[in-house]
Amino acid sequence: MFPLEWWKKAEERVYNLNRARESLEELLKRHPNPQSLVDYLNERRFILLLELLDQSECIRKFLINHPEDFQKTIPGLWYVFKDKRAYLRELEELTSQSMSDEDFSKTLAYYRHRELMRIVAKEILGTAKYEDLLQEYSNLPDAMLELAYRRAYQEMVERYGEPLEEEGNPATGCIIALGKLGSYELNYYSDIDIMFIHSSDKGHAGRLTLNEFFQRVFQKVFKLMTQITPEGKPYEVDLDLRPFGKSGPISMSLRSAELYYESYGRTWERFALLRARYCAGDEELYRVFEREVKEPFVFRKSVDYRILEEIRLIKAQIASEAKKRLLGKNNIKTGEGGIREVEFTVQSIVLLLGGKFPFLRESNTFRAIWKLNQKGVFSNEEAIFLERAYEFLRRLEHKLQLHSCTQTQSFSENDTDRIAKHMGVKEQELRANYERYTKGVSLIFSQIIPSQEEEDLHPIQRALLNGDLEEAKEILINYQFREPIRAFNILWSYISGREGIKLSTQEKQAFIRLLPQLLESMAQTTDPDETLANFDKFFSNPTGRKVILSPAKEDVSKTLCKVFSLSSYLSTLISRYPDLVEDVLTLYQDFPKEERFTEEFEKYKATLNLSPENLYRRFKRIWEIRIALVYLVKREDRYKKLFNFFEKLSDLADFLMKRLSGSLLLEDTLFLALGKYGSRELTVGSDLDLVFVCGSAGEEKTKKAQEFIAFLTKHTSEGYLYDVDFRLRPMGNAGEIAPSLSFYKEYFHSNARTWERLAWTRCRYITGPEELVEEFEALLRAFLFEKPLGEKERKEIRDMRFALEGNAKKGKGLVDLKFSPGGLIDAEFLIQYYTLLEGLREPSMIRACQRLMGKYTILRETHEHYTFLRLVETRLRLSKERAGSLLGPQEGKRVASSLGMQEDELKEKVADSMKRLREIFLEVFD
Repeated sequence: MFPLEWWKKAEERVYNLNRARESLEELLKRHPNPQSLVDYLNERRFILLLELLDQSECIRKFLINHPEDFQKTIPGLWYVFKDKRAYLRELEELTSQSMSDEDFSKTLAYYRHRELMRIVAKEILGTAKYEDLLQEYSNLPDAMLELAYRRAYQEMVERYGEPLEEEGNPATGCIIALGKLGSYELNYYSDIDIMFIHSSDKGHAGRLTLNEFFQRVFQKVFKLMTQITPEGKPYEVDLDLRPFGKSGPISMSLRSAELYYESYGRTWERFALLRARYCAGDEELYRVFEREVKEPFVFRKSVDYRILEEIRLIKAQIASEAKKRLLGKNNIKTGEGGIREVEFTVQSIVLLLGGKFPFLRESNTFRAIWKLNQKGVFSNEEAIFLERAYEFLRRLEHKLQLHSCTQTQSFSENDTDRIAKHMGVKEQELRANYERYTKGVSLIFSQIIPSQEEEDLHPIQRALLNGDLEEAKEILINYQFREPIRAFNILWSYISGREGIKLSTQEKQAFIRLLPQLLESMAQTTDPDETLANFDKFFSNPTGRKVILSPAKEDVSKTLCKVFSLSSYLSTLISRYPDLVEDVLTLYQDFPKEERFTEEFEKYKATLNLSPENLYRRFKRIWEIRIALVYLVKREDRYKKLFNFFEKLSDLADFLMKRLSGSLLLEDTLFLALGKYGSRELTVGSDLDLVFVCGSAGEEKTKKAQEFIAFLTKHTSEGYLYDVDFRLRPMGNAGEIAPSLSFYKEYFHSNARTWERLAWTRCRYITGPEELVEEFEALLRAFLFEKPLGEKERKEIRDMRFALEGNAKKGKGLVDLKFSPGGLIDAEFLIQYYTLLEGLREPSMIRACQRLMGKYTILRETHEHYTFLRLVETRLRLSKERAGSLLGPQEGKRVASSLGMQEDELKEKVADSMKRLREIFLEVFD
């Protein structure tokens, strides 16, 4: 049917001639008039048709499904150049408002593939410059988007009414091209990057706001352009470059866009808007956008050196990714000397100089190269080389993408013979050209905005700069992260930016430098995932970032990671007040003395514009954090440090209660502490067990006491001051708040039970008249010590202890350090019993035990186990806010780590201590 000579000549151009022959036969079978095609073909057209069938699977399928389109489309190939208007005319003939959305999208997809076939044919025949081919292909989505916008807009107007701005003017929308579409360099198989804007958000369209109206319009446009049809999709559409990315609204008003770029715009978004241009919709609206948003944001009159550093950072990311090696493959986009390096080289100089020289404001790579040449940035040789390199790489990219109809940029050695054939060169020449161009581009790229320091990147730095999740996952798993994807997303968000965290260039560089050391510190904790989560809370605060990234405190991350791993409770607090970390590392490296409280409180009072309630709460919270941080980071014997921690938290409460009582309580009111507060053994999260004693009862005194309690417990913007527990006062919660001295005399004599004698051993005076203290102390000593402890009292103590076991929380793997058999209450009842027995007036459980164990050797062992359980309880309460005294499997690992123990070792020692304490308790009381 066709001359043998044609087939021989085709063999020189076609890679898989047998496949092409089969495809041609299939096409002729489907052709309604195959002879018309045979008659149309001459040698040149015949070879062109085989090349199209050979080079692209999508074009092959298109021609087989539309066998007449080759002879209908190819005539005039030598001189036809279609702009947006030409495409639009043809599309308007193929579509109508009456057709369904499915048919409309199907027509767009058909037309896109037909025009792709035509433009690829022009490339094969060499009928146009490559730059012009890219521009012609980029005009095609413009026309399709214009048509889709008109259709969607008209439908929404018919449904909701005309969109009108507040002043009554018509509201309009616009589609802005970005990326390679914006620079008229669209790939054959590329997404189209676009963003949508509308003229105003003040106005309405019927019952809809303008934002709602244009959201519906542009959602419709998106659907029309991306719907899958029998002809394929019209296009893949990418909206991620819009303000706020995926999380942002689909369309934004002009004013909102202006505010976004003024407030949040980052350097990479300057690169993105550099290539922004009008695409479809209201062209005048785009002109305003260009004038009021794009140009002020993208182009600055003078070089901003912070931007220069940001560009260096982006360059480092590109260079880092370029060094990655795909197994046996070359990446012509992101590899060394690839397309991205050409585009970045050109765009970064345009961005830096475009403010001063409007002539340079060019987004098209080909044209920008020669404009920079005219300004003396590139020599003639460099400009010629870059232009040729860019065209070679883009042609190579298109040959790769056409073959499989995918957005690929990688090829292996096995592909070179096919690619060489499609590019019309020998295989050896293709390899030589690829090496020559990529080496030359890499050299020019390295000389543009040189880095201030060139250093090898740590693998995690490289993975993060590249946004390479797969590489990062492996590294983070090696750093003992159980959830490496979550960890990567947190770390990546610091580089890429997220709501509330926009690092400056210097901060990004400092963070990247710190990253290996940071992960090393996290890996040494028992739970790197939890440590990172707590780090994130701290780092999310701008002051926290300053503390972490300050070059003067390079060892701070190690100390902080220790805190983040041991205490979620403290991590949450210091994330609110991150400067306190700096305080502890510099000013407050030891537990405070009382005069420090006084000095600081007066400063707070003078400098902070806070209400009294919030002043007290802020002061308490800050000093509680400082004391807890000192406890965690101070190097000292663990038990000595623990007792100091208890006492300093109690001293802080004393200081605040004394200040408050002076202003809120009447002169003849005595303020007492019981429980852990009474024994000066407060820990994190402890309630205050408080009792009031009045010289004489009265309504006014009760009111004052109530006001005092309300001040402590009221929840404000700064939280509450203390939780208060009045269950230890006479008659418990049902009793009077401020009973008189005479009431106590009667109560102690007639009503108080044995367990209350135990509780009152911890009584301590916070403030009140000295004479009232003396009177009450005499009353208390009589209550505690005059009546001997016999078998009846021992039984009551035992029964009370057993009754309290009912409060113990139970569950698999749970240990209640306080209420369970052998818990802290066993030890405290023992110590309090011997305190009463010996007539010892010592509120502190620890000191009382130490003073008595010389006489009662059984208390030596009690002291050992009691202080150990108090140590575990304290670490537990620090590990998790409101953790109480319930040790579960989740907390056990962290508590064990904080004590330098293995989890099983801690579990065994806790069990042994509680077992032995119960044995001692039963030995004494049973």
